[in-house]
Amino acid sequence: MNVAMSTDELKLLHQYERRNKLLTAISELSATSNKHPHSDPNFLLRECCRIILEKEEFCLVWAGRRDAEGIGITPLVALTSGPLPEEDCLPLIEQVFSDVSGDNPAAQALLTGKPVIVQDITTAPNSQRFQPMAATTRARSLSCWPLRHKGHEYGILNIHSDQANVFTLPESDFLGLVVADLSLALYSLEMRRQMEIERDFNREIVDTVQALLVSVSPCGKIVSFNVKAEEITGFIFAEVYGQYWVDVLMTPENRAINQNFVSEMLKGDSPNLNFQAPLITKSRQERIIKWHASIRPESEISKVGLVLFGIDITQQLEADLALNRAITKWENLFASIQDPALLVSTDSTILDANPATFNAARKTRSEVIGKKVCDILHGGRPPGAVCPLEAQISTRKSRMIEADLRGLNGNYLITLTPLAPSEGLKEATLLIARDLNEQEQMKAEAMRAAQLASVGELAAGVAHEINNPINGIINYAQIILDDPLDPDNCDNLHRIIKEGKRIASIVCNLLDFARRHEDSKAPVGILSIIRYCIDLIYHQLKKDSILLVMNVPDTLPQVMCNAQQIQQVLLNIMSNARYALNKRYPEPHPDKRITLEGRRVKQNGKSYVRLTITDLGTGIEYEIMDRLFDPFFSTKPSGEGTGLGLSISHGLVLENNGFLRVTSKFGHSTSLIIDLPVADCGETH
Repeated sequence: MNVAMSTDELKLLHQYERRNKLLTAISELSATSNKHPHSDPNFLLRECCRIILEKEEFCLVWAGRRDAEGIGITPLVALTSGPLPEEDCLPLIEQVFSDVSGDNPAAQALLTGKPVIVQDITTAPNSQRFQPMAATTRARSLSCWPLRHKGHEYGILNIHSDQANVFTLPESDFLGLVVADLSLALYSLEMRRQMEIERDFNREIVDTVQALLVSVSPCGKIVSFNVKAEEITGFIFAEVYGQYWVDVLMTPENRAINQNFVSEMLKGDSPNLNFQAPLITKSRQERIIKWHASIRPESEISKVGLVLFGIDITQQLEADLALNRAITKWENLFASIQDPALLVSTDSTILDANPATFNAARKTRSEVIGKKVCDILHGGRPPGAVCPLEAQISTRKSRMIEADLRGLNGNYLITLTPLAPSEGLKEATLLIARDLNEQEQMKAEAMRAAQLASVGELAAGVAHEINNPINGIINYAQIILDDPLDPDNCDNLHRIIKEGKRIASIVCNLLDFARRHEDSKAPVGILSIIRYCIDLIYHQLKKDSILLVMNVPDTLPQVMCNAQQIQQVLLNIMSNARYALNKRYPEPHPDKRITLEGRRVKQNGKSYVRLTITDLGTGIEYEIMDRLFDPFFSTKPSGEGTGLGLSISHGLVLENNGFLRVTSKFGHSTSLIIDLPVADCGETH
């Protein structure tokens, strides 16, 4: 017998069908992989909106969420029963519902966490807000449902109808269940994503951890072998799977003892064991591994296995050995320094000192180490006074300071050199104090050594330069011998004399440069000094294809200086420029040139001649500009420079009452600027 269903029963049946359809769609989407496009939360929202929109009373269903700043609502998906496309619908929704204000029902639902229903937007207090949407979508009523589950917010679901009073109590209860189902689905999707991310992250940790990670079964066989273990041992997992761990990870002579260690651990109360053992790789190399073994219970079969965590310390042990050797070498070098040398912390506490320090201070080691620099070197200070030496140490910059050190009983030149901090050691500064009497003698010897080095370098080129006129003399002499009566022989004899004078001039210049001179100063033309230097190095520049560009007027006034000392300075600078150009341009190049420019300048009311030597070589790194004039500091490879050239040049220019400065652009150019006082400073300009 057929029984007719009432209207309410039909509505209830339709609701069940709609909810079942929605739950089926959610279930199917939840079953997809996270990497599948349909697993996107926006796709799930779109499908739910589509199913909800199947009810003929509904004309618009859209979903959105708070924007990144939390001050507005961004629509994500929107579906209408009319012809209005989604790309036109979304801007309209954003225009009406994007703000978070008191008359925005979507914002109220999000803020309160409770649904908001407007049964007739034409009679609502905020009806003006909905007019643009009503005109386009025919919407007459709406309901806004926050998508929330367990305190997590996933957005807002908004349902519009073209009829008033559609959202009755039964319909609202039904929509409440639908929203709860959708919120739960979004929550589940998020949790699944997080779990998969965490699982992938854990797997990545195991595969990328920089240590050997090996799992061992209760019977001692390898069941897992991570990427680092494969890298260190040379074996892949397939080669070691199922083998006994001691056969793979231990050398034959260590297998029994380490197996016993682990067996005792399993029998005892301790769940962990640390031990160190050598390992032979597949390529027959020995690696030292530090192992941490821990128990891995097998609850299902009431047995236990092992997890072995190993760190390859081979390089560490080698580094420790090298460090110990370096420390021993450093201690020997430190102790052998003939001048007082101290290792000082940033707060000016003496960390170490060499025997020369104890001898000069006439104190024992215990009386010096741990004390303040000022107390030892200066013999103390008045209360509240600031020690300038300690202030310089705190800046951690290279410095050279001349000071009277009462604690060391003499006048000293102090060199401060900051040391880079190393592992386990704090920042420190190396302080070396040289007796100025000895320093002057060493300075003279260093200058003489630098001069002789320049002589040696020049002599090699001068020999080549002399060969040319000698060959000319030989050729002209041979011509005369071949035909003594040739009327051109007179010209040939003049040429022989000319070439001989050229040889004599070159040798004279070289001998004059090598000869010791008095440290007296006299008026001299800067152009004559430059030409003298060029005569000595021209052949080297020519051999290296270096172009020399001069812009030095012959009208410049004479300078008051020691000519030989300034010659030494120019030769040092030109040598450095030649090195930088050859390093940047090993072959001939248009930019392989040195430029000399001279002009007259005034500083502090005094007249100077400024000479600027510029090369387009490698330039100088900004970080080392402060150290260019430090003794023995060189950027050249070991064996190619003494580190004294610029230091000596700086000192010589200062002795001649001048100034030497360096400007450089790394990788582009370097300029050295020399200012020398004009000989007659009393003249008017």
